[in-house]
Amino acid sequence: MKVRIGDKLLGIRDNRKLSQAEMAEILEIPSTTCARFERNEMSVELEKMIGFAAKLNIGIQELLSETLSITNNNNNSGQGGGVIFGNQYFYFSESSIINSLKSEIEGLKKKISESESKSSFK
Repeated sequence: MKVRIGDKLLGIRDNRKLSQAEMAEILEIPSTTCARFERNEMSVELEKMIGFAAKLNIGIQELLSETLSITNNNNNSGQGGGVIFGNQYFYFSESSIINSLKSEIEGLKKKISESESKSSFK
């Protein structure tokens, strides 16, 4: 998975009052690559982003956008995926959503049935 983190890197660099060359040195990348990241001309692999976060002494969520959608089409059980909100990841699969909805429907049917039986006794 690749992610564009240019705006976040630029913000961190500005907050720390670093030059682009200083930021590139911290991240151990060429300054031209740092510039391309900041202009969102390049995306970065998740593993490399984890390394950047460690070198900057920040949590990885600080490099991610507020909401990042991740989709996983490699599983055998159908479509699945997840969403990251800040630093929390929520995974879902098609079958788990269907099973959850079926369970909710059964619960509602039971409540309706109970409600109807109570009103018939009055």
